[in-house]
Amino acid sequence: KTTNTAKRSAGTKSPTPLPPRLVLRLALHEEVSSLAVLDPDDREGGSLSQLTIEGSVRGRVESSTNVKENTPFRLIITGPMTSLANFTCADHCVIEDKNIVSDTVNCKVNIPKSELAGCEILRYSMNVRTQNMPILVQAKAAIIDSKNTCRISVQIRSNLSNRGDLSNFSIIAAIPTTLQGDTLKVTRGDHGVWDANKRIITWKIGNLPHGESCLVSAEAEISKPIAKLMYENRFTKSLAEEKIHCPILVRCLSEEDQVSDLILSTKALKNAPTMIAQHKKVSYQLLNRVSGTN
Repeated sequence: KTTNTAKRSAGTKSPTPLPPRLVLRLALHEEVSSLAVLDPDDREGGSLSQLTIEGSVRGRVESSTNVKENTPFRLIITGPMTSLANFTCADHCVIEDKNIVSDTVNCKVNIPKSELAGCEILRYSMNVRTQNMPILVQAKAAIIDSKNTCRISVQIRSNLSNRGDLSNFSIIAAIPTTLQGDTLKVTRGDHGVWDANKRIITWKIGNLPHGESCLVSAEAEISKPIAKLMYENRFTKSLAEEKIHCPILVRCLSEEDQVSDLILSTKALKNAPTMIAQHKKVSYQLLNRVSGTN
């Protein structure tokens, strides 16, 4: 009996231990500055957005079954804009390769256990032109009656493709000297405030729900020199409107979207097997500029 028991024990293989499990949280945030410019390829005078994007990726190990140290992993960045971005690694990240043809960047990341609150993995920057913006800005200056009053209208629409709402939303319109500041009044939009010293109107909208739009407006009399030229028929109404340029500035924040098309994914390293449970959050803060009305 002893001999048979020994034979059975010798023939039984020990179960292969499971690789350590890593619960990882990634956070991508982008600071975006946008300027509306003419599209050189559009004969009808369409526009593009010239973007400057400063982004960062942070990582936090929520839990790890590896008691001594967190298991390193591979961070993979893909997307058409990857080849246009300049990446800078932080202390716990090394770029292993960057393939411009396949728009892929592979990084080796090792977050120490001492980084309980997480740490920055890398930063990136890029300058690109795109038509895919989270908001559409339309601004117009129009002379509305015989009293030579001009109406400045700004309409903002949240893109239907956005995942969530926009917050900290505000609109600023700079009023030129071709309009009389002492006659200006806000005609649409709650909490619109006119600063006569800076010659700007600020509307603090707060929240703009996904897919919805908002309209704000103000009116002021045109300057006396332009009014005189119109009275003498040396300026047509449309020509006078062309002289009224109101730069528009829009600020907003999103906790559920990003502006670039970079995609983050993770994978175990060949020499460091691990099971990765990845959670990702994206966000951006946008500063959007339109050079003028009309």
